[in-house]
Amino acid sequence: MMYIDSKDLFLIFVAVLFISVCILKILIAYNDDPFEGPHIIIQFDVSGRHKPNFDDYVEEWIIALPKHGIDIKQQFDEELEEWDKECEEYISNCTFGKERKREFYQEKRKEITQDDYKMFIFDFKRDQTRYRQSDYERHPYTVENTVFSLKLSLKELLERDDELEEIEYETTISKWNSRNQRKLMTKDLREKIKIRDNYTCQKCGKYMPDEVGLHIDHIIPVKLGGKSVESNLQVLCDKCNLKKGSNN
Repeated sequence: MMYIDSKDLFLIFVAVLFISVCILKILIAYNDDPFEGPHIIIQFDVSGRHKPNFDDYVEEWIIALPKHGIDIKQQFDEELEEWDKECEEYISNCTFGKERKREFYQEKRKEITQDDYKMFIFDFKRDQTRYRQSDYERHPYTVENTVFSLKLSLKELLERDDELEEIEYETTISKWNSRNQRKLMTKDLREKIKIRDNYTCQKCGKYMPDEVGLHIDHIIPVKLGGKSVESNLQVLCDKCNLKKGSNN
């Protein structure tokens, strides 16, 4: 019968423990997904908006981009290029480099470059007031919560860009198709037209810095399909606006 003393038993235990830890690390490294897809996150503050139109926010973001669809594609390409570099650096330093390289190029990268991969994440956040109790008094504090996340692919965004290009990026699709164009004549839009036209009637040239008699007019009337967009609005004095109205 073979006898193992306590010292040998301890060494065996240490060796088994060491091998187990190594195997565990290898399994974790192999099963872990180091190629989490890239994402571009755009955040919007919808505080104070009861029922925000999330699509409007996305389309206004596209409209605000200097080159619209070109800028969207450029953001996608730059994010993909950066992700490629990070993944290739990981592959060159990892234990299972050959297997990881095959996994990256044959599986993960193909998934990322598919038309339906949703790289763009639009997060809509809202400030909410909470209260904490202290010394029998309630003390308010504000927290930021994500109320909705909209995930879109490059293809979906470029399709929206095509729709916006058809209306020359004048406004969002829902606003363009709205039946109540007069409701879209917001205070901010009116101010834009006043400043753009320098408070001057576009018919007779009357200057109205005090805004007395100043009207914001639809060039193509709403009843004839005119939209409440900057290109279809102008400053008129009350006399020219009344004369125009009588001619329509």
